[in-house]
Amino acid sequence: MNEKELMDLKDKVIDLKRFAFILIALSGFLSVGLILPTDSIATEYQGLVVGIIAVLLVGAVWFHRAAMRTQKIVNEEEF
Repeated sequence: MNEKELMDLKDKVIDLKRFAFILIALSGFLSVGLILPTDSIATEYQGLVVGIIAVLLVGAVWFHRAAMRTQKIVNEEEF
């Protein structure tokens, strides 16, 4: 693997980790919105919001696993 491809993979790892962090942060904000006692979310939509939070967390796990797989490839190529 040439140097450019290796740098592209390193950049991909950084991007995937950022995506995972953003999804975790977004799910955290939505969770706080469910916990705080306000009338901003109607009762019938709370299940939908919980489902969205679950999807965001699954996406974060998927991005993190993809980052770790790509990082493993980078580590193998560097040595």
